[in-house]
Amino acid sequence: MRVLDINNLYSPTGGGIRIYHHERLKWCKTNGHENLLIYPSSKNTTVSLNGGTVKGLKSPKLAGSGYNFFTRREPIREVLKEFNPDIVEFGSGMVVPGMVKKQTSGIPSFAYFHSNWPETLPMSVLGLNANVVSRLFSLLSLPLMRKAYQPLNAVIGGSDYSVQKLKKAGLTNIRKVPLGTNPDIFHPNMRSEALRRTLGIGKNGKMILYMGRLAPEKGIHVLLEACNTLFTHNNLVLVIAGEGHWDKKVRRTAAADPAGIKLLPKVNGRTEAAQLMASADAFVAAGPLETFSLTTLEALSCGTPVAACSQAAASELITKAGGDSTYSPWNSGEALAKAILKAMEADKAKKEGFRNFAEKYTWDACFTRMFQIYKGHRKL
Repeated sequence: MRVLDINNLYSPTGGGIRIYHHERLKWCKTNGHENLLIYPSSKNTTVSLNGGTVKGLKSPKLAGSGYNFFTRREPIREVLKEFNPDIVEFGSGMVVPGMVKKQTSGIPSFAYFHSNWPETLPMSVLGLNANVVSRLFSLLSLPLMRKAYQPLNAVIGGSDYSVQKLKKAGLTNIRKVPLGTNPDIFHPNMRSEALRRTLGIGKNGKMILYMGRLAPEKGIHVLLEACNTLFTHNNLVLVIAGEGHWDKKVRRTAAADPAGIKLLPKVNGRTEAAQLMASADAFVAAGPLETFSLTTLEALSCGTPVAACSQAAASELITKAGGDSTYSPWNSGEALAKAILKAMEADKAKKEGFRNFAEKYTWDACFTRMFQIYKGHRKL
């Protein structure tokens, strides 16, 4: 089967969406499928990766988001004609499905709801949060999402949160398929006392970890606010690993407390990510708009408790795993601090429960289920 993925939100240096596609390329190769991913890039590129092909199509940048954006139809249409896919999956419902509607007619087509973009874009690009402009943008975006997604065979969400957002847009062709992780890599045995010492964690110290994009939609500003409460407790060190357009603000805060806040560059390697997660006493997932929160699942797979806002998908994973460290409202630094301190109270049995829960969520289970959905709509 030839599978074409078209994703406006993929980046070779991105986070969860990048991991999703890299694992998908690998899974397709193992299971006898040909997978081609195309995405908007600063220049035209083609690379072989994990047994498949990743092709960047030259496209303009999307404001200050760090992403590029498809605006030209012809390059995508040329790929469709040349590759002649059996299945098409869209990773974004913003404009792409409509750009190639004619060319994908008769081809079973799907979308994975990676990003709650009607609410994420105003916060990410404009830094707007719950004001009149952001609410208006979200309201106007829902009909566009419905128009793009409704003609597809199915729209797939990874969580109950995602399913609810899709229903709010008026969609009915919804399926739920959670994402996965690699439990052999994200394992409690990856904990490193040497790494903790390098980061300045004392013998009786506690390590709090944030790993992700430094951006408002990820709740990084809420975490910085939480430091006011967290650092009234002794022996706590906050490790922040990532980059983004809030980099300068994060560095200013860290410079004011170099013993309490340690900054690391963005983590791309899976082994390095697992070592950090397994070595932490609590992981932070403060983003209010996460449609699944892959990092939460990875941390739980390491047996590490997670503090997350109760309104997004991360809280579903924590609650189902037996955790109780969610908080509300999402933009309260004090509430987040209390959730982090609560997470660090998890005993050995609870941490083992996190691990046992996360082991069920594998990439093989994810893509096996997804391809079952595809085959149910494929014209044989």
